[in-house]
Amino acid sequence: MRVFFGIPTGGAPTAPCLDSLRALALPAGTAAFERAVVTGNFVPAQRDAVVERALRWRADVIVMCDDDMVLPPHALAALSEVLRDDASCALAGALYYSRDGLRPMAVEGWDENDSTKGWIPAFGAAPVAVDGVGFGCVAIRAEAARQLSRPFFPAHVYVELGEGRVRVCDEDYLFCARLRRSGHRVMLHPGVRCGHFDRARGSIAPAAWETPERTSVRRVLTRTGDRYQLTPLQDAPSACVPERRLRADVQYIEVV
Repeated sequence: MRVFFGIPTGGAPTAPCLDSLRALALPAGTAAFERAVVTGNFVPAQRDAVVERALRWRADVIVMCDDDMVLPPHALAALSEVLRDDASCALAGALYYSRDGLRPMAVEGWDENDSTKGWIPAFGAAPVAVDGVGFGCVAIRAEAARQLSRPFFPAHVYVELGEGRVRVCDEDYLFCARLRRSGHRVMLHPGVRCGHFDRARGSIAPAAWETPERTSVRRVLTRTGDRYQLTPLQDAPSACVPERRLRADVQYIEVV
């Protein structure tokens, strides 16, 4: 098996991330291993470059890790094992939380044409099929990626007029949606737990992992005043902030 490991970064990977990478064990049966760091300020294109370089190298498994993730030593082996054991699975993602430690980065019921829909899936310790996972740490079956046209990663740009903020988002969930439309499955592996390092606070989230009693129900993120919390799906209000969608043209100019 040929394993390609890629890191999209703004140029300064965190020390906890680098420390965890030094302790990683390679998956059983690894015959060749290659790595790449892609720097920049547009993550979808950086992820695209990782996948393209991996395919040119003739990878069997493409592992992608963000530069603020703290991986357990067995992460690569466990995620690769999910791909090996389930031929219908094209992508396996580790469990991690948002930097504030509030929510797991996985989704079910997500609609790429209406991002207000969806919920956090219920999970225990075993791998579970989901609609999408965050790309903090994932393993991708290279053959499934080869079936997709470039660019591999579409993206949403959230323009929050009231907050005065613009964010590039959802390239991970959108890539998962492309895989599922191609007939593949996406899996969350809750047994691979990655910390998420917050540069501003100098801390790793979550401070404590949720209990199975909490993760075994479907939940959504709700807001009361300035306070955010996870609420069981059946108890959550149905009203959502409406979205207005505008198309923007982005062209990749590739220099080989």
